[in-house]
Amino acid sequence: MSLENWEQNLNTYWIKYAGKIGSRDKMYRFIQYFAKMTHFQLKQSGAPAETVKWLNHVSKTFSTGRKFIRIGKFIDNWYKAYKHLCKHAMSLSSEKDLVNVLTLMSYVADMIFYLWDALVWAEAAKIWAFPGMKCKLRRTQWNMYRYSIKALKDFLKLRTLKAGTVEYYSTRRIMCKSMIDVCNPLQGLGYNDLNAGQIGAMGVLTSCISIYDDFNK
Repeated sequence: MSLENWEQNLNTYWIKYAGKIGSRDKMYRFIQYFAKMTHFQLKQSGAPAETVKWLNHVSKTFSTGRKFIRIGKFIDNWYKAYKHLCKHAMSLSSEKDLVNVLTLMSYVADMIFYLWDALVWAEAAKIWAFPGMKCKLRRTQWNMYRYSIKALKDFLKLRTLKAGTVEYYSTRRIMCKSMIDVCNPLQGLGYNDLNAGQIGAMGVLTSCISIYDDFNK
């Protein structure tokens, strides 16, 4: 590939991709979980304390930064839910109808998750405190709900799609991503005993799946 073609592809794909808020969130997510995974491994191996501390700082900084850029995203999901409700009749008479209902539920779950996510950021940034609301717990619970709903929705959606199509492979990838991602909030709620290194590795894997899917739709 010539330098001219390489520059053209870079401008066409990565620069335009990185210009989207959702895309930047995915790339920041990759860095966050890669730092989390590396931090755990180096800490276990007795690496220099300064390096371990720096990686932990990187992971937490990107986690907080992602919450900031997602402020207001719950409004986007509210609008998606509204549009979906206007477009589709809510019925349970067929698998496609059930997929439509679960799609609506996933938008609502995303909306509520991002609302709690914004409140957690506000508390972390010491802008506002919400005593007694247990924002982190509620955020973790709705993170579990939304990934569970998405995994079930995509599993049922696969049954309605023609095997071998682009949509089929994309849906299968995202279903696998949701099934892996749900392990994170389950760990936060005490339903499994995964360590930080394992959670970090899963986050790296699902971030790669998500970015790869964006380029292969």
